[in-house]
Amino acid sequence: MKYVDHLLELTKHFTEGMEEETTVASLAGILNCSERHVKTVVSVLHSEGAIKWMTQKGRGKKPKITLQLTRDEILLNQIKEKVRAGRYEDAFSLVESMEERGKKNFQQWFAQSLGLAQQTESNQDLDILRYPFYETRLVMDPMKIISRHDGHMVQQLFDRLVEYEAATNELKPSIAHHWETKDGKHWTFYLHKGITFHHGRECTSSDVRETFERLMVETTLFANIEKVDTKSRSIVHFMLKEVDFLFPRMLAGGKASIVPMEIVRRDPEKFKTFPVGSGPFRMTQNDENSIRLEVNHSYFSARPWLDEIHIIKTPSHFEEEAIHPFVLQAPDATWKQVKRMEDGASFIMFNCLKEGPLQQEALREAIYTRLQPANIRNEGLDNEVAAVSFLSSRSQNVRLNKISGKVRYDGPPLQIVAQQIRPGANHKKAAKHLQMELFNMGIESTVDVVDSKQIVNDESMATYDLFVGGIALGEDRLLSLLTALQSNELIIYPCLNEHMKSYVDEKIREIRSASVESMRWELYFEIEAFLKSTYAIFYCNHRFHTVYEPKENPYANIELDSNGRVDYRKVWRK
Repeated sequence: MKYVDHLLELTKHFTEGMEEETTVASLAGILNCSERHVKTVVSVLHSEGAIKWMTQKGRGKKPKITLQLTRDEILLNQIKEKVRAGRYEDAFSLVESMEERGKKNFQQWFAQSLGLAQQTESNQDLDILRYPFYETRLVMDPMKIISRHDGHMVQQLFDRLVEYEAATNELKPSIAHHWETKDGKHWTFYLHKGITFHHGRECTSSDVRETFERLMVETTLFANIEKVDTKSRSIVHFMLKEVDFLFPRMLAGGKASIVPMEIVRRDPEKFKTFPVGSGPFRMTQNDENSIRLEVNHSYFSARPWLDEIHIIKTPSHFEEEAIHPFVLQAPDATWKQVKRMEDGASFIMFNCLKEGPLQQEALREAIYTRLQPANIRNEGLDNEVAAVSFLSSRSQNVRLNKISGKVRYDGPPLQIVAQQIRPGANHKKAAKHLQMELFNMGIESTVDVVDSKQIVNDESMATYDLFVGGIALGEDRLLSLLTALQSNELIIYPCLNEHMKSYVDEKIREIRSASVESMRWELYFEIEAFLKSTYAIFYCNHRFHTVYEPKENPYANIELDSNGRVDYRKVWRK
């Protein structure tokens, strides 16, 4: 619609649906333009149906104007144009200036443009998924991923040497079509030929070597790798320091995604927001409006059905208001409710390494036995259930006994730190609840919120007594747990004293040496039991997500994982 700004100005002076007399000179003053231009404006707005403009013959008879649209209706038309043009940031800014009724009208219209749909472009039928996303500061350099959202995107954009299939607990070929070992220390991987990165260069064994050499220098995740050799363009050999029959499963994790290092080195910051991988989708847009993924037509493996994914960067408060199949409400009764429990849990770590009161096991026990998961929540009461393990299946139907009363403690206030993943996503609420629980025991405390990148350093470990955080497990739950338990980048291992660390290290060494999965899990549960018996870790809560899916839908495999995410690679149209 032309002259929208002029039309909005008219709504300040005239009432919609009411015929009113005016003059061209008067409108020129209102619109701050010439009388000649006023005549053009009213003529165009009249032809578009935005106003009704009537001139009357006869001396002294004034023209009559009738606004046909309210201010919100005008804004909605303008917003629709911006949304269709992909100018979402501008559109959402206009929504903020609408009345509540206008905002609701926008929400209802906006919902219809979201979800899965098929559209025709250049004689091609394209299957496109559009959905809003409220946390858009994604980190998509695989080595630097922090949140489950980061990991989900990396999964779509990159490939790993192997893929882990949770349903069967098996590894599947990916970049590597075969792998072998004779002793658990020397591993050889044979790569598919002809795999290309999104910028067109072939992926070879040198890329695998450079990817892991980077990981070995900048992280502790692959500290067991002694050396990586390239035997040819399609053969890579790993030499480990210790026997590890779980090693190939580690290569299925998101951080082990193979990257083109020349692109990383050229601009590391850009690579975090506009990555280049070899995965089934490639990134074509990431700006203030949206993230757009398009299918990788050169993908070496099975091509995804979806052609494009449009992730719309949406103001956070829209999460509660928008009506959409991937947001937590149902548009109508024809939709079914789906719940997924998240493996992983929020937890409290007692800093057993810091010199101070919590080195006394008796004090840790006194606090530990008086805590109750139900009282230490980070989300709403309907979104969490009590945990006694990182595995939700072990927490079901477990009764938690609480000892009440004061604790004999006359030391300085305990210092609590809450882990922050990114601004707005932290464990502050749970830390505040912990502070209240300590107060009820007669213990004073303080609470700070610290970014997860700075939470594990010498200063923090010498300052804080209690750490409140959480982890969400990946598809390979065992590997996720072992990583969480032994990583110096997370807050569990650094809080353990030397005796505890030695116990954990030895048990994980046994797990990696074991060739039977059931034995590995038995050994892991011994670690959990040990850390609880020494009052080092207190499990708080598991989260679950309630989402909705249409009962009748032409698309299959719209399955939401425990984090409320759709794996784009698996969706197809019936």
